[in-house]
Amino acid sequence: MISTKRFFTILLLFISSIAVAQELEDKTLLTIDGNPYDAGTFMRVYLKNLDIVQDDSQKDIDNYLDLYIDYRLKLLQAYEMNLDLKESYKKELNNYRQSLAQAYLTDTDVTESLIREAYNRKKREVKASHILVKVGPGDAPQDTLKAWNKINAIKNELDNGADFSKLARTKSEGPSAGNEGKLGWFSVFRMVYPFENAAFDTEVGKHSEVFRTDFGYHIVKVFEDRLARGEVTVAHIMTFDARDAEEKTAEKRINDVYKQLQETGRFEELAREFSDDMNSASRGGKLDRFGTGGLNATTFEDIAFGLKEKGEYSAPFKSKFGWHIVKLIEKHPVGSYEDLAPSLKEKIRKSPRARKITDSFNKSLREKYHVERSEKVLEKLNEVISDSILSNSWQYDPALKMADLKMFTIKDEEISYADFYKDVMSRQKKDFTNYSSKEEKVQKFYYDFIDKSIAAYYDKNLENENKDFAFIYDEYKEGLLLFDLLETKIWNKAKEDSTGQQAYYDLHKSKYQWKRRLDIVLTQNTTEEVAQEVQRLLKNGTSREEIKKQFNIDGRTKVMMSNGIVEETYNRIPDNFEVKEGVSSIYYDEKTGFYKVILVKEVLEPSQKTLDEARGAVINDYQQQLEKDWMSSLRNGRTIKVNKKTFKKVKKAIAKDA
Repeated sequence: MISTKRFFTILLLFISSIAVAQELEDKTLLTIDGNPYDAGTFMRVYLKNLDIVQDDSQKDIDNYLDLYIDYRLKLLQAYEMNLDLKESYKKELNNYRQSLAQAYLTDTDVTESLIREAYNRKKREVKASHILVKVGPGDAPQDTLKAWNKINAIKNELDNGADFSKLARTKSEGPSAGNEGKLGWFSVFRMVYPFENAAFDTEVGKHSEVFRTDFGYHIVKVFEDRLARGEVTVAHIMTFDARDAEEKTAEKRINDVYKQLQETGRFEELAREFSDDMNSASRGGKLDRFGTGGLNATTFEDIAFGLKEKGEYSAPFKSKFGWHIVKLIEKHPVGSYEDLAPSLKEKIRKSPRARKITDSFNKSLREKYHVERSEKVLEKLNEVISDSILSNSWQYDPALKMADLKMFTIKDEEISYADFYKDVMSRQKKDFTNYSSKEEKVQKFYYDFIDKSIAAYYDKNLENENKDFAFIYDEYKEGLLLFDLLETKIWNKAKEDSTGQQAYYDLHKSKYQWKRRLDIVLTQNTTEEVAQEVQRLLKNGTSREEIKKQFNIDGRTKVMMSNGIVEETYNRIPDNFEVKEGVSSIYYDEKTGFYKVILVKEVLEPSQKTLDEARGAVINDYQQQLEKDWMSSLRNGRTIKVNKKTFKKVKKAIAKDA
């Protein structure tokens, strides 16, 4: 038999879409103390796990039935213990349901289309400029018309051959106007979605049609298009002069560092020692990976991307932040679609373009439930709701006209006008959008209310609306119960039963032995020179506090120290470390770039662990023993009956599908 944890892991993995023979779907396969379990569920869990089970004995249907019976016995015990009534269980199950439901409250086709679009754009970068005429979403119609006329006049000039850069400089109302509307290079997710669409859909050398964003009306011109550079990881050494500095020394200091770098090649050490960028200095100058536009520093980005080989570093150069030397750590080309799809999906979910997914999904639900947006209903609403809604002060009166009448129906559920009025009261307190008229705001609230209502209905009835969801949800519900059962009967008992732990330890004492251990003071130093001085001080008996006080000044950490008793295999001890009491040689750690010096105060030979020292391992082993004993007692006192005729049909159906 496989362990409970192994079976639990197998059972909760991937959902299969294999169809179960209809005639067996609801047939009772077995009963336990009179509780029936259908053949359809058994077939699903067997078939979906068939490819991931490695032990051939577990693929045997008779053996698997035994596992399935054990699983049902455990769940039956959990229900008998009322674990499903615990508030913590109900809360976690509700949280999971909300999370799981999100995958079913969306339009997967539109989502896939947006992911594919984002990936294709991620492989490109465009260099563009734009002209903006400002207008806000809630501006009055006359102001919107004025802006529209102005942008169209500019468009006519461009169509007739006017210079784009000149018009951007003289007529654009955006912050980039003084720079001829230039936006530099950018890729996907760097601009608002309508702007991104216009930029990527416009030919190089051409200007776009007029389009609108929340900022106003735009025209964009694309000057260049290139393959994306991907992302890059670099380290840098940076110097800068404070604004009020009497003497400007940043350029001289970076050149001095550059000379040392050419002589020693020790970039990380010099970054820790001399870089003014405190955020990266402690990491040897390493910066988080970035792409085009990621640092808002074109000069820095161009030089970083211009480095060819790992370890290559630039000559000193100046950016708007200060003076730099940049070293290439790694280049990250644009990954495959399969690798990037999950992160792109998450970005889309958090971006305004997700509205396309929501709109498509809501449209499909309106069609599914035959709910239409009614102009007649809108007329009635505008008769009842006053202009006070524009100041978010409209009041709902239960005696209002039509309050008790049906507004629309979702299957068997009626939505009244009163439901909408209450929603308006609640929403207007949180909605600070500017609307040009009462009618515009009422329409927006009405359309959104319909979509919100049908989405809530679909969510509430997901178990009936979607079989895949119901199966996965039931799996998690049962898996969570099983977890609580094991925690109650096995894990907590193993942790809390001190008498049982002692008895188990006494019987298996030989298992719990210390390896050779060292009582050490471990020092990690930024440079070899610092390590040499620390080594000397340790030999002289200088305390840890005095050493750190001497070296770690002005916010710079040159020495890191830790102490304690560790086994000789401790991963921070160098591989070639010579074990002996006293102050060690200096060891260079290539992975971290630190120079290590270790004071071994005492070498402790192998010995027997006490129960307290072995407590963690003892609890783990005792837990496994408890689980083994529990498993062997599961069927005691239970009446288990397998419908052999149904099981025979199940075997035939599984053999056919497998």
